[in-house]
Amino acid sequence: MGIRARLGAVAAAVGTVLLAAAPASAGEETIKRTCDGRVTRYDAYSSRTLAYTQKTGTSCDGHAWVRVKTNGTWKNWLHNNEKATIANSTGNYQASQHKGCADCKVYTLYP
Repeated sequence: MGIRARLGAVAAAVGTVLLAAAPASAGEETIKRTCDGRVTRYDAYSSRTLAYTQKTGTSCDGHAWVRVKTNGTWKNWLHNNEKATIANSTGNYQASQHKGCADCKVYTLYP
């Protein structure tokens, strides 16, 4: 095997390892709550520049809640009746947390 062929094989192997180790570019989760026998769905999304929780359905009174982690610190919760969104162009979100009411279970997503 020639030098070029060996270098190509090594580069291909390294590229495969790097691709397998690369993190996903966004995290997503569907949160479901049942109130009065009906399901309310909360779609949670997290990337390095955008995080949101969106409520679909009206059987539960809880708002959509979201907060992000930047520079190792969790920021304050933001909430809205339908969709809570936090966005920036810096791309420094390390994680996001989502929930379907003030006292509900917290779901953590990573970009």
